[in-house]
Amino acid sequence: MRSILRIVASACFLTAVAGLPAGVLARCTDLAAVCAARDKAETQCPCAAATNHGVYVRCVRGVAKAEADALRLPRECKGDVVRCASRSTCGRLGYATCCRLDNLGQPHCSVKRSAANCKPPATLGTKPSCCEACASNNCPTTTTTTSTTSTTTTTTTTLPSNCGNGHIDPGEACDGSDVGGVTCPGGSAGGAFVACNPNCTLDCSHCPGGVCNVICEPVVAGQPIPNTYQLVGGGGPKVCQTNSASNALKPCNSDADCGGQSGNCMQTPWVTADGFAFQFPTGIKTTFTIAVADSAPTCSHAACVSCGDPTAACAGIPGCGTPPAAPMNGCATNRCCDTPGFVVPTFNIPILGGLCGRVDQVACGAGVVNTSHPQTGDNEVVKRGDTSDPGADCTYGAGGDDCPSPTCKPCTPTGQGGDTKGKIVRSVGNGSSDVSGVQFRIPTPMLATVWQDTANPCPDGSTFDDGESLITQLVLNAEPSSAGATGSFADLNGDGCARAGAGFSTSNQDGPISVGPPVARPQSYDGTLGAVQVAAGPVFAGSAPLYDIGFIAILPSTPATVVPAESCICVPVAGCPE
Repeated sequence: MRSILRIVASACFLTAVAGLPAGVLARCTDLAAVCAARDKAETQCPCAAATNHGVYVRCVRGVAKAEADALRLPRECKGDVVRCASRSTCGRLGYATCCRLDNLGQPHCSVKRSAANCKPPATLGTKPSCCEACASNNCPTTTTTTSTTSTTTTTTTTLPSNCGNGHIDPGEACDGSDVGGVTCPGGSAGGAFVACNPNCTLDCSHCPGGVCNVICEPVVAGQPIPNTYQLVGGGGPKVCQTNSASNALKPCNSDADCGGQSGNCMQTPWVTADGFAFQFPTGIKTTFTIAVADSAPTCSHAACVSCGDPTAACAGIPGCGTPPAAPMNGCATNRCCDTPGFVVPTFNIPILGGLCGRVDQVACGAGVVNTSHPQTGDNEVVKRGDTSDPGADCTYGAGGDDCPSPTCKPCTPTGQGGDTKGKIVRSVGNGSSDVSGVQFRIPTPMLATVWQDTANPCPDGSTFDDGESLITQLVLNAEPSSAGATGSFADLNGDGCARAGAGFSTSNQDGPISVGPPVARPQSYDGTLGAVQVAAGPVFAGSAPLYDIGFIAILPSTPATVVPAESCICVPVAGCPE
């Protein structure tokens, strides 16, 4: 029964964070999943044993479909797996792969009927598939190191970088001859004095003072920065869960990379509460407006998520009553935005016979989008929480504290952990510039509601109605950032009590727990690849079985798109605990 209660409580975090900006990737970006699927295809459809090319390709297509159905391969990546099989010599007796260099020195591959048809200056490929016949396929490499003083074997999986492909990808300031238009101060012609280092960072050593000219890239290529934009939610790359035996919160190909426990290598987007991970629903839309562009070198453009009237009756939860009357049926509030900037589809939670979940925006959101090139921003979000109640003024040591020294409530779940009060200190930045790309940091206050609907499974558009059973409600102000996030519980008032509950995970209850690059990543400057935003922080649930909980969220994004213009002004209202 306790495990079921933990799932129910954790489900609230799934609904709460589901309203964060996330996105469907329009093109395949999960190279690790493609590599893993191709490895499985080689096991089930060995190239060397193929006698018919068409039969071989159909076999690989079947493997790709099975991997996508099992959520180990994003559906937009199936074509990449099949394409590698199609452009191969497998099942084609006598055929050969052939490599040639274009005018820019980039290799190109073709399949020839025979080796004799691959004429100089072209050269024969080294592999049967054009995906790796002429250059590395950038698939992960596994290195094994065995200690000479023990029998312990450590296996580390290193995911590749796209640095060296001649295209500026997320996290890169340049690549090869492409420096993205960055020049020396004064505008040296064509960026003649700016070069690219082998690690895809800009070499500004030939500029005056060794400094490149910072430019503000557009959020959407070819569009002015002042605009209204939208991000849309969906699936993304695989990441080891918080409670994984190894490589927690790191990219993965399979459960083996996470310590071997089934289900620990999980396709994003997902959120964890108390270390238990839940996948998000898709179809989430987040709309934000940049009214005025910030100038270089900061290029930190203020972004606003509209709300309308935050005191309006919440149409999605009529069972909570109608304001100005007090909330009914155990609800935390019955008010929310009447024209929200983000919209989350109602979705089914398949536990306890089926529950409904929804997220409603309760206030406007104010954040930033940083487009500096090279990147000058510092947008990692750090949150530290203390379960001790600081009183209405949210200040320890002033009147109203529930824990005045030396007398305090006991540091137990039902003591200091038995309410939703406490204090969360938030800071932005970790002292170093973010990796290059378009960085997003857009907080959105939200209300998550989980209930048992009279219709099961939960139909689209369901609302929490009077007479239905409320499972839980939670107000949460998550602040996702593509630069990274860190959360922890800390004793902020010296009473010896920081947390009274489940915390972040079974192995690291207090934290700090951080998620950063390469899991967190910005949008590419050219807008071809979207960002992956992450969030972390403590939440005071105030009820069994979890009480004080730490959450982690990993949220892929589409590249931002321009949508019809909106007017948006947001002045954040200080609150407590945050």
